[in-house]
Amino acid sequence: MAYFSTQGTASGRLDLLNRIKDFLVTTVGWTLHDDQSADARPYYVLKSVGESGAEDIYLSFRIGTSSGRIEVYAYQYWDNTTQTGVNGGYSSSYTYLRASDTSDFIYWFYADLDHLFVVSKIVSTYYGHYSGSIKRFWSSAIAVTQSAIVSGSAVVMPVNDASIFTPDLHYIIKDNANIERVKITAIDTASTPNTVTIEALTKDYAAGSKIGEDPQPVITGYYNMPSTFYAVNKFDGWASATGQKGRCGAAHGNLQADADPERRYNTTILFPWLVSMYGSTSYHELRGELIEIYSTGGGNVASEDTIEIGLDTYRVFSLSGGGWCAIKE
Repeated sequence: MAYFSTQGTASGRLDLLNRIKDFLVTTVGWTLHDDQSADARPYYVLKSVGESGAEDIYLSFRIGTSSGRIEVYAYQYWDNTTQTGVNGGYSSSYTYLRASDTSDFIYWFYADLDHLFVVSKIVSTYYGHYSGSIKRFWSSAIAVTQSAIVSGSAVVMPVNDASIFTPDLHYIIKDNANIERVKITAIDTASTPNTVTIEALTKDYAAGSKIGEDPQPVITGYYNMPSTFYAVNKFDGWASATGQKGRCGAAHGNLQADADPERRYNTTILFPWLVSMYGSTSYHELRGELIEIYSTGGGNVASEDTIEIGLDTYRVFSLSGGGWCAIKE
């Protein structure tokens, strides 16, 4: 995995916006999918195929309507001709980066082709923001449809690889317009191309659609991550921009206080930040983990300290809302 980090000083939110774009495109390898820097509220839409090369990650970074904000939106797809997004996951009131327009401020960027984490230090407070894909708990295997598919019952769908499916289980299918949860009733790995049979399909899908257990686990977070976020989709598709809400937390049961630090060797313990979705009382799902971000105690560290674990270095921050975090450099 190609993983990058950098630190610098920004002279306002427009400067930070451009630095994010340059870092992701020039250093990390994302694609500048839509350049709207001449807009009244300048924005960029950046696209990535992920570390696997099979992901669909569309993130929009835009100067906010309120001062000190860069609004961040995630989409299932972004049409760079009409400047419209499909099935967004965001809230303009919360999914933004904290910045300053009145003075210089320090920032830290952490990214790969799957995600971006930004820390900004405004005066003496540290704010974190995470957007992009997550480390799935479900399979990342994705099949690609070999022709357009029309809705109906007992739909036979040609795919490049049917071996990743198990009959009588449910999967998510998506293209650039639609998304839904379907049940696969049969697979054929002997035919060329392979096929799967779908019990019922409510929408039409273009050739090149993707189907898998969790084909697009993309989120965009609040300004005080790790905490609340909105996902582009959930286990059964998309409801609304704010219809698939979630939060991040460490499954430590307050044990971080017992290991703050761990007294035998005075070591700092890192706990994975889990990604949990709770859009309604009837829907809860533990979906995965944030990438290279860990919860920790602050007993023997201070913000901006680094700790070494083997050959890896982690930068520690006490984030507003997120608490003590250690982020791989």
